[in-house]
Amino acid sequence: MIKDSLKAIGDAAVGLFRNPLGLLLLCVLYFALLACVYVFFATGVATVGQLVLSALTALAAPLLFFILQAAVVASAQPGTGFGAMLRRTPRDFLKVLLLSLPVIALAVGIIYLLGLLQARLPKIEEAPHVVMAATHAEPPAPLHWQDALVSSLWLLLLGIILPLTAARLWLSASRDRLWPTLKRIHRVVARAFTPQSIFVYAVGLFVFGLMPYFIIYTRTPVTNGWAELFIYGLRLLLAFLFTLLGWAITLGALARTLPPIDTAPAPAVADDAPPKGDSAPVAATSDVAA
Repeated sequence: MIKDSLKAIGDAAVGLFRNPLGLLLLCVLYFALLACVYVFFATGVATVGQLVLSALTALAAPLLFFILQAAVVASAQPGTGFGAMLRRTPRDFLKVLLLSLPVIALAVGIIYLLGLLQARLPKIEEAPHVVMAATHAEPPAPLHWQDALVSSLWLLLLGIILPLTAARLWLSASRDRLWPTLKRIHRVVARAFTPQSIFVYAVGLFVFGLMPYFIIYTRTPVTNGWAELFIYGLRLLLAFLFTLLGWAITLGALARTLPPIDTAPAPAVADDAPPKGDSAPVAATSDVAA
């Protein structure tokens, strides 16, 4: 299983880099999405023009997000070139958008329930303050089970289960069409949590989730201002590439491990059973003389 999963990841990476125009399109869409998000938060609301700009970016950011996901799903299918990717992206956009609506509703419900859970958990009592000598180091903050439980649920539900479910639904609808996916949605969702799918997603999560976090927040002591600016720009570029490439390769690997939707199995017929309505084979023929 691990060998097949790593082979699928490698094949997905090779297929992605063999389509440079498709990769360039993904980079443009992702950069446009980040630019819309930045403009939305950086623009004030003091004038009418700023209000209009904020409204436009608020509408464009979700639209670009789903277009990007549709383009990634289209490029994730094995053997898809740039032309096929352009043709499939508008079709997959509607499928991605439709299948994302229940996932978004589940995410909102989970966030609400986790907020209620955190409010109902026993409060963390502050430890009594102890005056320590100045020469002693500050003791590390204790790990409370309430924080560990809520953080684990956030990661498990919103970082693993829902994204993996959405990815499987998108890939299945892109390859097997929307209606068969909806008819057998329980099978598609169940197969999203096979050991192979979880392993592929775990490897991808390390690349597109954890690596950008460590790249951005790792401190590098630099005294020169220009060197610090260069390192910061390099970090942003690496985080951009790891996030986009990691997600695209993950979906490509999941597409290569996605089994086809089962159809109704035909009834098995034994090879040695005679056809229905026929008589048993005759033991003797007229060619044999008495």
